[in-house]
Amino acid sequence: MSTAEANMDRHSGFTVVELIIALLIGSILTSIALSNWGSARASMAVRGARNSFVTLEARARATAIEKGSTMRLYVSVGGDSAYISDGTTTLDRVRFAEEFHVDLRSSGGDLRLCMNSRGYGDESCNNFTDAVTLQFWQNADSSSVQILPLGQLIY
Repeated sequence: MSTAEANMDRHSGFTVVELIIALLIGSILTSIALSNWGSARASMAVRGARNSFVTLEARARATAIEKGSTMRLYVSVGGDSAYISDGTTTLDRVRFAEEFHVDLRSSGGDLRLCMNSRGYGDESCNNFTDAVTLQFWQNADSSSVQILPLGQLIY
């Protein structure tokens, strides 16, 4: 074996400093990716909660038309939930805190939106007369829906 071959065998591989630098760069990139993932997950959760509420309102409207009777959509801000009722039976419920891990806030407190048999909001049955904003929060991310007295949603 020549001297050049012996020197190559002795110096092959990585030094400890090179390994530490590679691990440090990898951990920095991983922490950046994880922080971005948490933010993206929160954003998806609030949008999912908002879309779930919009679907629940559409179901209340469709059920009122289908059954030919008034359906009530209740929003419990303190309970972080919303549900549809025909007055005696709860037909569908969404628990935003449990299902989406979001906090529910409202500019008008707990809400009752009544949908008549024609699919319009019944202002004499609703517990609000002006537009109300419903917000879905998780950390710094939020999404909102504005509910008008005749049952229209703006989002």
